[in-house]
Amino acid sequence: MPQSTRFRAATAVLLVAATALATDLTAVEGRPAGQDPAVVVAEMALQKGECREAAEALTKASATSPDVALATRATQVAMGCEQLDTAQRAAARWQQLAPGRGEPALARALVAMKRFQVDEARKALSAWRDSGAAGNQDPGRFAQILEGETESTIAYRVFGDVLLGEDPTADVVLAQATLALHAYDYKAAVKHADRTLELRVGFVPARLLKVRAQALLGDVEPALALAKELEGKLADDDAFLAADVLAAAQRQEAAREVLQRLQSLPGLAPGVARRLGALALEQGDLLEAEKQFMSLIGQRAQAPVALLSLARIFERRGDDERALRGYALLGDSTASLAARTGAARVLLKQGKREQALAVFDSYLKQHPESAIEVAGARAQLYAGRGELPTAVAVLEAALKAYPNHPQLQYQRATMLERAGRIADSERAFEVLLKQRPEDPAVANALGFTLADHNRNLDRAEKLVRQALSLSPDNPAILDSLGWVRFRRGHLDEAIALVERAWRGAHDAEIGAHFGEVLWKKGEEGRARYVWQQALNIDPDDELLRRTMKRLTGEEPQSGDR
Repeated sequence: MPQSTRFRAATAVLLVAATALATDLTAVEGRPAGQDPAVVVAEMALQKGECREAAEALTKASATSPDVALATRATQVAMGCEQLDTAQRAAARWQQLAPGRGEPALARALVAMKRFQVDEARKALSAWRDSGAAGNQDPGRFAQILEGETESTIAYRVFGDVLLGEDPTADVVLAQATLALHAYDYKAAVKHADRTLELRVGFVPARLLKVRAQALLGDVEPALALAKELEGKLADDDAFLAADVLAAAQRQEAAREVLQRLQSLPGLAPGVARRLGALALEQGDLLEAEKQFMSLIGQRAQAPVALLSLARIFERRGDDERALRGYALLGDSTASLAARTGAARVLLKQGKREQALAVFDSYLKQHPESAIEVAGARAQLYAGRGELPTAVAVLEAALKAYPNHPQLQYQRATMLERAGRIADSERAFEVLLKQRPEDPAVANALGFTLADHNRNLDRAEKLVRQALSLSPDNPAILDSLGWVRFRRGHLDEAIALVERAWRGAHDAEIGAHFGEVLWKKGEEGRARYVWQQALNIDPDDELLRRTMKRLTGEEPQSGDR
């Protein structure tokens, strides 16, 4: 299956000296950049919401000016506005004017990583390292910043190639282990965790990471044994390590027993309730889930997750008014965009189209930096309503405002396939593959699209295996390979691959594929069980419902209770 891409939209900040602190670069290099006419014009454009025009104007002015402050500001604005083509030019000019500085090299590295230009990212990050800027950074924090600004697979590769070195500290190796875990390379995560422990014996964060990686690999008993050794040494969410391992292994009853034992311990009740609520949702028990999430409403740190979960429960029950009230309560919380998307979905279902669109418009006025995420949310909303041409149009309009943005390009190619424009989708993915040959998401999506339409299965398998070599435990890619093998008639191998994908991510589309492969193998009872689990997670998933009806001849029932 195609996987979702994840980028963090920059909020008009530049990561100077590898920190995520917002920086005011209106005065750099000894004089106010704001005195330059180009800056004045650009700032006026920004105030009018003309972000792209401001970035382009600054970058054009910087190209013929020796002013480092102007180049700095041009890069800041272009990156903050997600104008990646412009940002690449601006950062190159900045580095040309200040060749020994670390900040422009880091800016170039970040833009290259966003565009999946692996070689360019390595060179730029090496220049940042050689500037001496790396010496003052906490490796774990820096790795977290790289991953937050780009995509986990490239962050893992570039960090390791440039910063790991021959004689790394334990903190550097642990940072690489964390990136490996998030990049779906669990064996590498275990390897790096073990190396960290050689450098710092008994280091709890490394032991903790090793447990999580082992659990994700399916090595449940060793993971549980190590988790038991860590009992009493963990705080906050890490205190739920054993329960999380059991839940990841689909041993829900055992996980629930562990959670119930933890419930009475000081400070752990909110974490227990959140996890019990999630387990109940997976089993379609909406009453129990509601009870658990209701208990979190008074907990400030837990309230956004609880409110969002409750609103979704009400929506699943068809209680639109309570759902809308719940979404509205999230206001400007961390879950604001997800809540507004839910509210728009309910309003569209009620036929209130103008109100639904206004939900996004008001959010954009408050958060103009989130335009790309909003475009993606709008497109998914329309697609879920079956308005696929409109979904494609939304993404194409966004691409005019953000030319060549990798996230939007990928989403458009995926949406073209959903809209039945298979040839157009394949062409779009082929273009992306030429631009980003080392991006596993693109290779996987093209391979899956070919396989799903029974076209050029040899190439489909080659592409998916290429993606898997870069992200070997990625559930979306494992599902794609299983689907290719299914299309080629290798049912036993397909079952093993898609089952592994299903263990890694209880996603409705993976569940649809897993059930179909089991059904074709003659394991109809097991197929129905998997489909029911998938329906509990997403009762409205179009592919899942269509697959079930096609194979069973019955209308799917969600099983919510």
